[in-house]
Amino acid sequence: MVLTGDLSTHVRGPRRKNLVIAAVVAAVVLGTAAGLVIAKFNDKPVWPMNVAYGAGYYDGSQLRKTDRDGSVVAAAVAGGCERAARTAGKKADDSPAAWVRGCLDAVQGKPSTPNAT
Repeated sequence: MVLTGDLSTHVRGPRRKNLVIAAVVAAVVLGTAAGLVIAKFNDKPVWPMNVAYGAGYYDGSQLRKTDRDGSVVAAAVAGGCERAARTAGKKADDSPAAWVRGCLDAVQGKPSTPNAT
């Protein structure tokens, strides 16, 4: 009996050089994507007090925009932000003090400083 041809079950795969090139390209693409995500969201840490401050700042800025004669801002500074924090929802529940600070900063026209103490 004479055997002709290759009867082995081994299937040749890609060359090592091609695998290395593909791995390097994948690493570069993933590294670039990670760098872009970090660059976009690095200044916005998602801590409960930062989220609460941001929500309070947003609500306070909306109050300031709608105030025509200064009475809404005066009411907010005189305790309106503290009262509003009780009904502000989930974002204010974890850190009501940060929510109030954000609201007060916004109605008084101060810049947003969520990490200030």
